[in-house]
Amino acid sequence: MVGVGLWFIGVPNPVLWGVLAMLLRFVPYIGPVIAAIFPAALAVAVDPGWSMLFWVVGLFLVTQGIVGQVIEPWLYGRSTGLSGVAVVVSAAFWTLLWGPVGLLLSTPLTMCLVVLGRHVTNLQFLEVLLGDRPALALEESFYQSMLVDNPDEAAHQAEAFLKNKPLSAYYDEVAIGGLTLAQLDVNRGVLDHAHRIRIKEAVDWVIDDLSDHEDEPASTVVGAAPAVASLPLILSAKELASVWQGTAVLCVAGRGALDEAVAAMLAQLLKRRGIGARVVPCDDVSVENLSQLDVTDVQVIYLSYLEPGSLANPRYLVRRLRRRLPRVKIIDGFWTLTAQEVQERNALTITGADLVVTSLQQAVDQVVKAATDSASVRVATDMPGPIGVPVVPGDPVA
Repeated sequence: MVGVGLWFIGVPNPVLWGVLAMLLRFVPYIGPVIAAIFPAALAVAVDPGWSMLFWVVGLFLVTQGIVGQVIEPWLYGRSTGLSGVAVVVSAAFWTLLWGPVGLLLSTPLTMCLVVLGRHVTNLQFLEVLLGDRPALALEESFYQSMLVDNPDEAAHQAEAFLKNKPLSAYYDEVAIGGLTLAQLDVNRGVLDHAHRIRIKEAVDWVIDDLSDHEDEPASTVVGAAPAVASLPLILSAKELASVWQGTAVLCVAGRGALDEAVAAMLAQLLKRRGIGARVVPCDDVSVENLSQLDVTDVQVIYLSYLEPGSLANPRYLVRRLRRRLPRVKIIDGFWTLTAQEVQERNALTITGADLVVTSLQQAVDQVVKAATDSASVRVATDMPGPIGVPVVPGDPVA
């Protein structure tokens, strides 16, 4: 563009100045200015007037503005992976080391260091130091915010995440990931009980801060299964049997405060769908206290485990709950396991639960489906039919 423009203006050696302008595009900030100085000075020398100089300056202003501010950002975006500070510091460093040649090569050389740090484990600090990626992943940042008792920062990051994804996805991908890091620290013995309580309280703050967020309908969520997409976002009182509007779901913490934090997330997601839910601490389902637990109108019990361990704890907890509530559906929530790991460990058979889920979204979908099915059966039984024979949709009697 520069070479052709200078040729039309009449500046001598336009190809030379076009190639120079191309090379100096590698030099951040001052490269285009340097590229314009030489043809501008030549224009002053060969033209007795000022018109050629004005045309040259205008050419560089227009072309560099369009290329630098429109074409290159659209074409490359942030694909280089360099932070702005790294570009400036590297330009100063390589210029000090090699002079003008270093200034010309500063950005490509720095990019090579970033790529090297991205693929060589021992040099990852280069990517963190020079790259534009955040030093902490979202789940790591969430855990850090919980450790320093700064739930407002976590809620602020959550709002940015929730612009494109539902609240359940934030809990599954970020919050549970952060709490998993906390569980790893518990296993290593570096996170005491007091810190676990503080983390749980901070998570409660985040949950409260996000209580006003409104999700998009499931049908607009990328990757949603057809059965899930057809489920209503919020169930009204007319769509629910009365038992589902009270305390229909107990979200039981498996072991401690971290499991209770995930149980609180699940309870919030269920309440947002119009289904009654309550969080039950692990102490309330102990052998001594289980008989005093209020189980009125309970339809489903979720056991929340960040780490199920050897499955002994959920197995015995399921047995205790079966003796107290033999007809209630009990579901294990193993939030850090994959579906394949659940099958390989034969978790469903070992624990004796009715179902095993591995994400909060799955857990919510199961309850919503059960509630809507219950409402369908209730409506069907109200239809006229033979005495003593309940009418079920799809039944030949109906």
